[in-house]
Amino acid sequence: MYDRKVWEATPDHTLFHKLDVRTKLMLLGCFAIVSLLIDSSRSLFILFCLTLVMHGLAHSSLGRWRILVLFTLLGIWGSMASQALFYSQEPRSIVACLIAPTVPIIGKLTGGVFVYREGLEYGAVQALRSGIMLSLGLLLTWTSDPRKLLRSFMAWKMPYELAFMLITSIRFLPVIFQETSVVLTAQRLRGFKPFRTISPRHLIQTAFQTLFPILARTLRRAATLASSVESRGFGRGFHRIDMENWPKVEQLFSYGFILVIVSMGVLKIMDVLQFNGLIYIPAWRVLYDLMKVWM
Repeated sequence: MYDRKVWEATPDHTLFHKLDVRTKLMLLGCFAIVSLLIDSSRSLFILFCLTLVMHGLAHSSLGRWRILVLFTLLGIWGSMASQALFYSQEPRSIVACLIAPTVPIIGKLTGGVFVYREGLEYGAVQALRSGIMLSLGLLLTWTSDPRKLLRSFMAWKMPYELAFMLITSIRFLPVIFQETSVVLTAQRLRGFKPFRTISPRHLIQTAFQTLFPILARTLRRAATLASSVESRGFGRGFHRIDMENWPKVEQLFSYGFILVIVSMGVLKIMDVLQFNGLIYIPAWRVLYDLMKVWM
C-alpha cells in the first residue's frame, strides 16, 4: 500500500490501457450518472461487480486489489454504520438497541441509540454507488498516463488551472502514502508502538504523533511544487494541446453510452410522474414493471 508504484499508472497491453483517455473519462461519467439514476440494490450490485470484472481485465496487481478492497470495505462500513444509526425517515424498524433511553445521562440526552433496518439498506445502496465510482476512478488512474489526462481536460476546454490542480492531486496521492511510510518507519526505529494499548487517549495521541509529521512533509512538498510552477510561468501564456485523434469506434461507443443514459433519465422521469399520479401511459405497463424491479 505504501509502495509508490502501486498508485501510479503502469503501461500494459490490456484493452483498458489501449483505450483513449477520453473514452475512459466518458465511461466514468456515464457510470456515475447511472449509479445515481438507479435505486435498485440488485442493479447497483451488478454494476459494481462489472467494475470489478474491468479490474480483472486490466490485470490489476495484488497490491491494487488490496487497496480497492480496503477502500471499498471502509466505504461500506462507514455508510451503513452512519445510516443505520442516524436514519430519520419513516417507517423504520429497530433491529438492535445500543443505548437504551433509560441509561442515565447519555440515554436521556440522546433518547436512545438504535440500529434501524431501513438505515442499513439505505446505507448499502449509498455504499454501492460510492463503490462503483471509486472502483472506476482507480481503474482510470491506474491505466491512464496523467499527461494524457491533462491534455484531454484541456482539449475539452477545462480551465488550465483547474485541470492542473486535478492532475496534481492524482500525482500527489502516491506521494502522501510514501511520506506516511517514511514517517512510520522513522517512528518505529525510535521504538514507536502505535497499538501498544487500545485506550482512546493513547490512540488519539498516536494519531497526532503520526499525522503532524505527514502533514508537515506534505505541506513542504506542496510549497516546493508551487514555487516550481510559479517560476515556470504557471497560468500565463498560450498552452499548446497536442492530442491524438479520438478513434471513431470509441467515439461512437461513447455517444451510444450517452444516448443510453439520456434514455434512462427519461424513463426515470416518466416513472416518477406515474408514481405521483401525474402521467400514466397504459401501453408502458410492462416497462413500468421492469423499472420498478431494476431501477
